[in-house]
Amino acid sequence: MEAAQALQLTRSTVEIRDGAVAIEGLVIEDRTLVELVERRLEQGVSGEETVGQAIEIGARVLDREATAAEVDFVKREFERASDEVERSFADRAERIADDLEERLEQFLGADGGAMGKALDSHAEELAELVARHFGEDRNTAVQHRLQELMAEKLRESRQDLLKQFSAADGHNPLADFKSSVVVEMKRSGERHDATIERLVSLEGQLVRLRDAGEAAVELAAEHERGTSKGRTFEERAFGLVEAMAAGRGDVAQHVGDERSASGGKSGDIVIEVEAGSGPAKARIAIDAKDEKLTKNKAWQVLDSSLAARDASFAILLVASEDKVPSGREPLHEYEGNKMIVPLDKESLDPRPLELAYRYARCRCLMTRDRDLEVDAAGVRDAAEEALSALRDAQKIRLSLTGATTGVDGARKALDAMVDRVRASLERVEELISTSDAPGA
Repeated sequence: MEAAQALQLTRSTVEIRDGAVAIEGLVIEDRTLVELVERRLEQGVSGEETVGQAIEIGARVLDREATAAEVDFVKREFERASDEVERSFADRAERIADDLEERLEQFLGADGGAMGKALDSHAEELAELVARHFGEDRNTAVQHRLQELMAEKLRESRQDLLKQFSAADGHNPLADFKSSVVVEMKRSGERHDATIERLVSLEGQLVRLRDAGEAAVELAAEHERGTSKGRTFEERAFGLVEAMAAGRGDVAQHVGDERSASGGKSGDIVIEVEAGSGPAKARIAIDAKDEKLTKNKAWQVLDSSLAARDASFAILLVASEDKVPSGREPLHEYEGNKMIVPLDKESLDPRPLELAYRYARCRCLMTRDRDLEVDAAGVRDAAEEALSALRDAQKIRLSLTGATTGVDGARKALDAMVDRVRASLERVEELISTSDAPGA
């Protein structure tokens, strides 16, 4: 137990006992402390607790103030020492800088420096060394030596590369490619030889074709001269139409140069249906053209033929297949009363014209009397069959024009198709004639 230490205070005794401060007879005349004790007494806090806490807090404040005073003292001492060190360091650095400057001046000075004197004394040797190692006119120069080394290394690399690519074993990365190229070159040579042989053969064929073409041109010219001396395409077409019409009891007239009642001259040939045995029951107008018309011009000709010749059906007869107007199909019925028919002026094959004429005749007889009682379904089926067969026959006939093989088979198929058309047309005619018979 520590000995009690007594502090002499006025009218009080303060002692330290076992780590605590004992105060006897202490009176503190402080208004702030009095008011604090009174307030805390009202809050239920004893005066001893309030005074004790006030003394504890005051002790800590006094301790911190003493510590702050010590820190300020240390700080002032440190700043004073730092200023002395800084001044000492600055003086020493200045002395060192002056000494270094003096020594550099002695070693590197422009006037009398040791370095300058040494360089001056060895200037010739340095110049010789630079010239020997870097001079353009010296074979021993570094750049020339480097150039020689590079050239030597490049030669060695090229030789190694050539050896590698010329080898036939696996060391050559292009061995497979070389072998495939060699094989392909051989094949190409063989194909080249075969191509030359084919070209020679084709040349012979071309010569024969050229001779044949020249002969065909001469023949066409001769035929044209013969045609110019004889009848025109229009007149030759009328001869065919006249024979067809006579076989059906119709009357065909060549009216190409005659004006109609309306003053027009469209419609070179007019067929009067059943005019051979009485009044004509209908008219078919045919306009023959040995030229290729545009689509609009062809329609103008057909419409004009219908109007000028008071016809029920109009046919545009062209001199060949290639003179059919663009955008139009041959042997195809348009608008129920128009058709375009090719008639080859060289062969004058009458079958397309005959079939088109018979189809138009049936169309006219079917439409002449709206009250005519006929088998409408049968007539429609037969007419559609006839048109379908007409188009098929035309396609076959076109294929025959450019065919070089299978001509006989195609001709047989064409004949069979024409027979189908004739049978269909005969069926239509029979149906019409039966419905038109007395008492029907």
